Amino acid sequence: MMSSSNSSCRWRSSLTGLWLLLLLNAAAAHDPRPVAVTVTERLPDVFHARLLVPPAVDPTNQPQLAWPGKCHPLQEQADANASSMRCPGGLQGETLALAYPDFKPSLATFFQLIDRAGSTSYAMLPPTEESWTVPRRRGSNGVAAQYVVLGAEHIIGGVDHLLFVLGLLVIAGTIRRILWTITGFTLAHSITLSLSSLGLITAPIVPVEAGIALSILYLATEIGRGRHDTLTYRYPIIVSFVFGLLHGLGFASALGEVGLAPGNVVLSLLFFNIGVELGQIAFIAAVIASMRLFRRLAAADRVATGELLTVRPDWIAMYVVGIPAAYWLIDHLSFLY
Repeated sequence: MMSSSNSSCRWRSSLTGLWLLLLLNAAAAHDPRPVAVTVTERLPDVFHARLLVPPAVDPTNQPQLAWPGKCHPLQEQADANASSMRCPGGLQGETLALAYPDFKPSLATFFQLIDRAGSTSYAMLPPTEESWTVPRRRGSNGVAAQYVVLGAEHIIGGVDHLLFVLGLLVIAGTIRRILWTITGFTLAHSITLSLSSLGLITAPIVPVEAGIALSILYLATEIGRGRHDTLTYRYPIIVSFVFGLLHGLGFASALGEVGLAPGNVVLSLLFFNIGVELGQIAFIAAVIASMRLFRRLAAADRVATGELLTVRPDWIAMYVVGIPAAYWLIDHLSFLY
């Protein structure tokens, strides 16, 4: 019996430690936006590049674009994040790269090259890669694939959105209610993502991010109250839809960092949203599998020790969801004053 009890304590401690590790990672990885590099051909063989670097990169470690050896600067660059080059023969088949003065942070890099005809080549590089070889041919299939990857990368790296989904899963409870709740969230954020990306609505990013943090904190508070007779627990689809409109504006901000493909606006928007949904489905599947494993371990614990499980999954979720949300809310509010 002593051995079973010790084993029970070990897996309880391990599970709690895992949740705390996820919590720390959530707080550290709140800004998952890639470094965006846009290269535009303004004249034959004359290219202008601009870097959009997220605030997560230290000011002393700002990257610079490394051009192919055949390229030559047109003038001295006053802006460290912009450069103009003459590249005889163009850039198709050539390699572009980012160079950091100290170290490469764990961020993805999004490259886009727009030629004089308006055709665009794209590449989303994972944090482990620094260089991109410009393809010699372009096509809609490449645009679709790149934007699916971009959408999936954003939702998987967007810990704030995932914590909101986690809170919804805990509140919804059953598979049927989860499906309805997530459908409401998906529909809502798809609406505002599309409207904002097409320029039909606009919203300042800092209040939007503060609102997203507040929505996550609201779910954590509802979980902590432990009452199942509230509007949130009775009709979670209403809450997921209302707050989903806000989260869609956050998705649009990430998409705005790299822009929509010229000539393929609807296609790139559609496949970015598909990528978001695929990443969201993968996360939901992982959470449901983890919850089932937790229940099985709890049942085995009761059989082995004859004791009731003292670790409540909903309380673990409350802290995992609520603590980072409270930090983000205070952080974003500080920028408003």
